[in-house]
Amino acid sequence: MRAARGQRAATGLALACALLGGVGLGVPTAATAAGAVPPRVSVERVPLTAPAVQVPELEALGLDVTEDVTPRSATVIARSDAQRRALRAAGFAPVTVVPDELARLRSAAAASVRAARLRAATPRASGLPSGRTTYRTPAEVQADLDTLAAGHPGLVRRITLPERSVDGQPITGVEIAANVDVADDGRPVYVVLGEHHAREWPSAEIALEFALDLVQHQADPRIAPLLAAERIVVVPVVNPDGYAYSRGTLPGGQLNASAALKRRNCRADAGDPAGGGCARHRGVDLNRNYGAFWGGPGASTSADDDTYRGTGPWSEPEAQAVHEFTQHLAVTGVQSLHDVAGLVLRPPGFRALGLAPDEARLKALGDAMGAATGYASRFGYELYEVTGATEDWNYVAQGAFGYTIETAGAFPGDTDFQGTYQTHVVDQYLGGGASPGPAGKGVREALLLAAEEAADPRDHTIVRGRVPAGVTLRLHKDFTTVTSPRCSDSLSADACGPTGTPLATPDVLDVTLAAPAGGGAFSWHVGPSTRPFARARGTTETWTLTCERAGAVLATKAVFADRGQVVDVDPCDPASLPRTREGAGSVARTAGRVSATAPRQTRASVVRHRQLMLAVTCPVACRATMVVSSGSRTVASLPGAGARLAARRSTLVRARLSAAGRALLARGAGPRRLTARVLVRAADGDATTLTRRIVVARG
Repeated sequence: MRAARGQRAATGLALACALLGGVGLGVPTAATAAGAVPPRVSVERVPLTAPAVQVPELEALGLDVTEDVTPRSATVIARSDAQRRALRAAGFAPVTVVPDELARLRSAAAASVRAARLRAATPRASGLPSGRTTYRTPAEVQADLDTLAAGHPGLVRRITLPERSVDGQPITGVEIAANVDVADDGRPVYVVLGEHHAREWPSAEIALEFALDLVQHQADPRIAPLLAAERIVVVPVVNPDGYAYSRGTLPGGQLNASAALKRRNCRADAGDPAGGGCARHRGVDLNRNYGAFWGGPGASTSADDDTYRGTGPWSEPEAQAVHEFTQHLAVTGVQSLHDVAGLVLRPPGFRALGLAPDEARLKALGDAMGAATGYASRFGYELYEVTGATEDWNYVAQGAFGYTIETAGAFPGDTDFQGTYQTHVVDQYLGGGASPGPAGKGVREALLLAAEEAADPRDHTIVRGRVPAGVTLRLHKDFTTVTSPRCSDSLSADACGPTGTPLATPDVLDVTLAAPAGGGAFSWHVGPSTRPFARARGTTETWTLTCERAGAVLATKAVFADRGQVVDVDPCDPASLPRTREGAGSVARTAGRVSATAPRQTRASVVRHRQLMLAVTCPVACRATMVVSSGSRTVASLPGAGARLAARRSTLVRARLSAAGRALLARGAGPRRLTARVLVRAADGDATTLTRRIVVARG
């Protein structure tokens, strides 16, 4: 969530010392340490006439300006009577929305205790995969991850990122895939990250519920192909120190409402006490600390500000952990979960970069995720300028499609980071509540749509061929990650003072693939060889492909391929040359030539034959599976190997009607409009998904 920016050093440190200790964000004062009542924190809605001018003025007053900014108003968090007086003195006319935010948090804590008692009596009280009704503690997050892995060998394995947090905690998650223990088998990787910001508890909950969902529905005709086609990595908590502090309790067991507003990690910044832990350390905003374009607009130079960028790109071990982890994976999709703006944000994060080279495809997926959730789909900078954001590096360096999903609250403009579990987690994940979206399917649907894109070869590259037994293939690329021209001072949300020379950091991508047992054919899904913005400049880059055995390099080749292309190669033959071609024979590259139409079907015929049909034509020999739904309910499906499709011939794909489908068609007299999703897969593993409407007529 957006935080106060542009505070000047003359007022910022004094404000932090006077206020932030009371809300768990900065260095406690002697008064608060002695037990004095902390300053009252309120939520104010400020009428605006010229947001572009007035929002920076609000930030210069030290106010926490939330994402709820419209042409007519901005919602802000005021942390003291002095800030509220300054707001009015500056000519604004705020309307108080929440008089006492800390009191609201304490009330929410009491409600959580009551909900926990309810859950003990009715353990499946919500519709979530876990059935939960309350936020997890850090220990419960880890216990659920352990249970997932222990209970589903071969499908789930625990992972630990390569760096520990500032306070030495491991950063952990799970990897989910069919035959998950088969290492380096060439599948692309889809990554879901939660809890960069300590106070955004719903992001951890939704990430973990998605992991549970995949496992519980592993045989679902939509999810099973994903688990076969890709590896899905879920890291619910990237900021374990800040999360643990934010979720901390007082000696009596009540939520520590002051700590709950902590945003950053637990780094001791210059001027902070050496000891005292997270309560006395201001920290760094991890979502401003990643290396690609670090240090520009939208990332504060001041440790007093909640968007403080840190001392350098990847200066924080939590950000470095994500960086190092993804450097060695064929990542094709990244989702960074936050709250509470109700947005789907795509690259770029700041205007000066211009449109992303893959804007058309990025927008199409972002719009689809927005439609599923009811959230607005926007460029990152349309919310506010951000540099050093999490997923930017994955797009800039790997070509991975990266997004920030800002989940919504209980109502438009809700600024509560930790609202009720029902409104902020259950309703957002499943759909419904204040922001159901046209499809009413929630963040679950958005994450699945992005997972399908991450498995789609139209948006990455396939390297394939044959290898002898006992070798390892390596794709390697050295390059330089460049920061922004570094702001010397943060003047406002979208501007900075004089800029310094960008920093150039040596960087690398290095992924490996083990030869199949006994040798043979391999198919390796990786990112394009040329980075997106390098491609936009007219530059061509190549992967270095090596064939290795016992540490010795047997052959080296330069491999070039763009999105949707296939490279046929004999990697261990020094004399052979790679052959790059468009995937013209694949389903994915000829998606426009894969067609699906619904023949006329009546209620009587559907119920009598217990099936729904779609006519599908594929340019090559394919197989197709299908699932038909009404809202969130599956009414018919064709799972497993599916129907066999001859090349260039229309074939009726028949999905068997479920009991729920028969009951649905038995009700009412009008036509029924259903949604059919067809996964069409060629023999070489390439696949595409089509969504079509089936109208079941009366009669």
